[in-house]
Amino acid sequence: MKNYFVITAGRTGSAWLADFLSENLKIEAIHEPLEIDDFGTRMPDIRTMRTFNNFGNNDFIKDFWQRKFKTIPDEGIYAETNHTLCKCGLVENVIANDRADFTTLIILKRNIVKQCVSYLVRHDFGNITIPWQWYLHPSYSRKIINAQAFSQFGALGMPLWYCYEMAARQEYYRQKYADKIEMIEVSLDQAVHEEGAKSFLKGLGIAGDCIMPPQKNANKAKPSEEVMKQVSHIVDQINFDEAKVVREAIKGGFSFEP
Repeated sequence: MKNYFVITAGRTGSAWLADFLSENLKIEAIHEPLEIDDFGTRMPDIRTMRTFNNFGNNDFIKDFWQRKFKTIPDEGIYAETNHTLCKCGLVENVIANDRADFTTLIILKRNIVKQCVSYLVRHDFGNITIPWQWYLHPSYSRKIINAQAFSQFGALGMPLWYCYEMAARQEYYRQKYADKIEMIEVSLDQAVHEEGAKSFLKGLGIAGDCIMPPQKNANKAKPSEEVMKQVSHIVDQINFDEAKVVREAIKGGFSFEP
């Protein structure tokens, strides 16, 4: 028995990763279960997301994970690249339910400029229901990065904050739980090329040929060169040491446990 899940933000290649794992693990990996009955059982709904990020891993969240785990087969390989899971107690509940021994967490990263621009092109932060269901919102009480520092960037502020908050959460889970559960880091920018993909598979302990699926969920509208330069310039000015930020947060008592 083996389970694979991701710790990542949205728009980082999680849909492509599901196809990649399907092809190379010879299974049907899941990206996001989106049937009506999936929400609240296999898929976090808005209440689940908002509850975890305001109140932490309370009984309501634990009950969701009890339902979720019952839907996962007790044998074979199961892989799900649903990025919402890590934002509503994935790691805490995998460990609490004695599933760490057969679970690998994939820390999936993407170039932060491309990631941020993807949100801008899609206007993902223009309607609050999208951050509530899919991303994160700065109003949450349990967050690592203070969003106020990003307000100076206008419409770019929330997408940028989300990028750095998720980078901090990836580091938080690494620092707090890497000794309890296997974690493997991969960059989308490298994994979409054959050599990077082979290295990633080797890290998963998988030998043999590497099958490369086509691009998935790419933006149909391409960003202008001006927008790319603007975001690149801002990112270059941000001095962000996630390891230090997270160490200080943990030392100060930050936790997603209530």
